[in-house]
Amino acid sequence: MSTPFVRSFLLASAVLTAAPVFAQQQAATPDTERQDDEADSGASGDILVTARRRPERSQDVPIAINAFGAAQIEATRTYNLRDLQQLTPSLVVTNTNPRNTSINIRGLGNNVAVYNDGLEPAVGVYLDGVYLARPGQTVFDLADLDRIEVLRGPQGTLFGKNTSAGAIVVATKAPTFDLEAGGDASLGNYDFRQVHAYIAGPLTDTLAGRLFLSKTDRDGFTFNRFDGRYGQDFHDLNLRGQLLFQPTDRVKLRLIADWGRQSSFTAGNILLGAIRTYDNGTVFANNYYDRAARLGYSPVSTDIAARTTDANADPRYKMNQHGINVTADFDLGGATLTSVTAYRAWNWYPHNDGDSTSLDAGADFHQSNNQKQVSEELRIASNGDRRIDYVAGLYYLYQSIAAEAVNLYGSRAADWFLAPTTNAAVGAAALNGYDVVSHSRPVTDSYAAFAQTTWHVTGAVDLTTGLRYTYETKSGYFDQRATGASLAALTPAQQAAAQAIRARYGVANAYAASTEAERLSGQATLSWKVASPVLAYVTYARGNKFGGLNLANITTTGQFAANPVIHPETIDSYEAGLKTSWAGGRVTANAAAFWTDVKDYQTTIVDIERNGVSFFTNAAKVRTRGFEGDVRIAPARWLSAYASGTYDDARYVSYANAPCPIEITGRTICDLSGRRLPGVSKWAASTGGEVKVPIAPTDGHDTELYLGSDYSYRSSTNTSASLSRYSAIPSYGLVNVRFGVRALDGRFDIQLWGRNITDAAYFLSRSAANTGAITGTLGDPRTYGLTLRTKW
Repeated sequence: MSTPFVRSFLLASAVLTAAPVFAQQQAATPDTERQDDEADSGASGDILVTARRRPERSQDVPIAINAFGAAQIEATRTYNLRDLQQLTPSLVVTNTNPRNTSINIRGLGNNVAVYNDGLEPAVGVYLDGVYLARPGQTVFDLADLDRIEVLRGPQGTLFGKNTSAGAIVVATKAPTFDLEAGGDASLGNYDFRQVHAYIAGPLTDTLAGRLFLSKTDRDGFTFNRFDGRYGQDFHDLNLRGQLLFQPTDRVKLRLIADWGRQSSFTAGNILLGAIRTYDNGTVFANNYYDRAARLGYSPVSTDIAARTTDANADPRYKMNQHGINVTADFDLGGATLTSVTAYRAWNWYPHNDGDSTSLDAGADFHQSNNQKQVSEELRIASNGDRRIDYVAGLYYLYQSIAAEAVNLYGSRAADWFLAPTTNAAVGAAALNGYDVVSHSRPVTDSYAAFAQTTWHVTGAVDLTTGLRYTYETKSGYFDQRATGASLAALTPAQQAAAQAIRARYGVANAYAASTEAERLSGQATLSWKVASPVLAYVTYARGNKFGGLNLANITTTGQFAANPVIHPETIDSYEAGLKTSWAGGRVTANAAAFWTDVKDYQTTIVDIERNGVSFFTNAAKVRTRGFEGDVRIAPARWLSAYASGTYDDARYVSYANAPCPIEITGRTICDLSGRRLPGVSKWAASTGGEVKVPIAPTDGHDTELYLGSDYSYRSSTNTSASLSRYSAIPSYGLVNVRFGVRALDGRFDIQLWGRNITDAAYFLSRSAANTGAITGTLGDPRTYGLTLRTKW
């Protein structure tokens, strides 16, 4: 175990001892499956989940799962998936911008170094039973929730394609036939302002409604020297309306419609320095500082505490989404028939500075998306106690993504991007004002049939088996056009040189591609209730991350043609786990060990036979293995605490033709076999709890003071496929605290809170550009504020 991890774990234990914090909802007992979220914020974490498409106590489900109820979500201010990872060590969410969101569980999910519209994630996110096909759809404010479930390991039988690494299940609060209203308002530093508000209740004897609004604004904390603005601000508005129609006890129809928008000024890459020499001692010619000196440009400070950038191209994004979901449940007596029909749309409009300086060189580099999806799931699940429980169903998904990629070069592009030995007239004619625009549109149709049974072999032994057949087609096109200044004034030799320059930066290119695949996913789990509080299980699962189309500027004809079709990954997963619950549910202790093999891992290769061209394809074999532990206690009404940790040894088993990191020169390919996967920390942990002290009633409401804290730690990781040392993110730990007074019935809650209270400087990403500039995106600094919450 590494020394930094030991130090961090001891610090976490100290935090836990000094200020035990909040964990989960009160454990369910045999007599009470689930208590009201607001009755007690203490926690052992045993709540109702739907990991097997039916309500079950989490401790009875033979799946590695973290479940978070509404009380913890609100108390810890976990309103997005990036914050959720602080409570779930096996979950890693990298979010440098919404489109480039990577969600990984146990080291697998999105390739953190590649974002491509024609490819799919391996961690499925489900909102009220609807699959969110693009990671950017998950970035909006998540509030007014009933629970969040993080299912670790392949979930391909019941949750479908692209859940080969796991699934995140988000459930919002449903309408009620009792009138209720509430919400919260927050103010904080960086001019943070947030409002959540809801109202729910009956409209008729059989119809209930719920309306929810969320509004969040925050100023930025990265200073842009060019115009004095602060980047990484945040402006988010969401509306969700629901209707629940329940004409009889056997029929339930739930309609959910939502709409949201988000915007930000995104000048967030901090200059950390530049590469001046390669590892072999060779000078890095025309590096970032050489270019700056030649153009008379003064780079910003490399002091990360200053959080200073310099971008003149107004980097920003706007994003919006909307959707409608109709879920119908019909109780047939021995079984329940469920239909989930949904339409969703997600639109992404960015604008980026292509050179990250105030020079007019890369005027606008971006890729926008207009995504639409339609899905239908029809399933039947058995009810009641029987020898064999079952769930079976059919599923269909349609998705279309219209994308536009723009590279617009400014008036000083040639000076900045080209070597100083380039003829000035040729370079200016070739690149200044050059505009490369491409359009692509992958279209996916996915069909599936699935079934899972649980055979209660004895009163203590269950055998769960399941299969899912998926057939998928994907078709699309790539069409690139390029326009620039006339080359007529140049000599024929100069024109040829200018065309060669343009060829490096993009010329006309068009192709169409399609693929189809069929795959079987499945699992077999043997579980044994060793004793009343102890559940042991072993699982084998086969998962598939479907492939797609590499709709990028690659050559698909001629001698060096590359295949744009990416084949599926195949995942074989083995897991053994133990779940225990003691003292009437006041203590839970769970552990799991896992081993996962991935064949045809989707990543970037260098193909020597194609003149050293680098492109995305199926290249490597990957293995992840490790163990996880989770302990939660609520020994008394005034105390709750938890500790979770994971060790993940995630490596390339075979990756012989990998691209070399930027610090290597003179070699075409590098063998990364045996090296660690990017985006995966070997060690991760979280710990915390809450102490509560009753005080005199306030206006007739039983009241308590509370003090809570949460600590999370992650060891070092890397954010590039080539594992460049300039992409290495050092280990870090974050501490959040809260203190307040609240009524036990939820009538009021006044909370002072702080996040990252030690003001730790940590990176979301680091990388080195081909100019040698080393940059990074920093995570949030210390933030603090006051929240007033009420419920009626």
